[in-house]
Amino acid sequence: MKKISPSILNVNPNHFVEYVNQLVKWGVSNVHYDVMDKIFVPNDALQLSEIKEIKNSCLPHIMDIHLMVKDVKKYYSMYKNVGDILTFHYEVLDNDLFNWIIREAKKDNIKIGIAINPETNILEVFNFIKEKIHDISLVLIMSVHPGKGGQKFIDDSLQKVSFIKNEFNKMNIRNIIIQIDGGINDLTIKKSFDAGVDLAVVGSYLVKNFSKNVIDNLLSSDLLEK
Repeated sequence: MKKISPSILNVNPNHFVEYVNQLVKWGVSNVHYDVMDKIFVPNDALQLSEIKEIKNSCLPHIMDIHLMVKDVKKYYSMYKNVGDILTFHYEVLDNDLFNWIIREAKKDNIKIGIAINPETNILEVFNFIKEKIHDISLVLIMSVHPGKGGQKFIDDSLQKVSFIKNEFNKMNIRNIIIQIDGGINDLTIKKSFDAGVDLAVVGSYLVKNFSKNVIDNLLSSDLLEK
């Protein structure tokens, strides 16, 4: 089943709780939370205190936390009791750090995702993760450069999605989510789902057109079959 994970990166912080609660009332099960450290990317985004407030104040939902950070151990410790899925970038990982994350996540019963930047070679990433493929829950293909909302969709990202989908099919893997993030709207979401995406992060497009009708249109069978 194809789903969306709305990002609140461009939402007014004063309206975070209201926005997320409305999403859940409209039937959205996943919400995407962007965390930046001003090191791995030059900007910052949501703060731990804000995400904790959402967790404590909002209706239950899957908290999908995208950590665009360099210090993986620090941010894992900060968010392990907050998020349901913690996604870190391949570009900051080595084998030892990857093994550490897997050990800690199993101990803490946390799901782990791996994010891939637009310029990163997908074959290199797949070779890195394939021996531990059953220890991750999500692969995130960035369809914009991380660190800023409202960017234009990078079409080449769909080739990465198709590659991952084909490799998963060869390995008979059905339980790892393929996610895409950046530039998703009513047109690019169809191309993304067609390429093999399971979960599309929708940010500024939904913020600017916030309604249940827009969400329904993004996920409608008519749209997906065109």
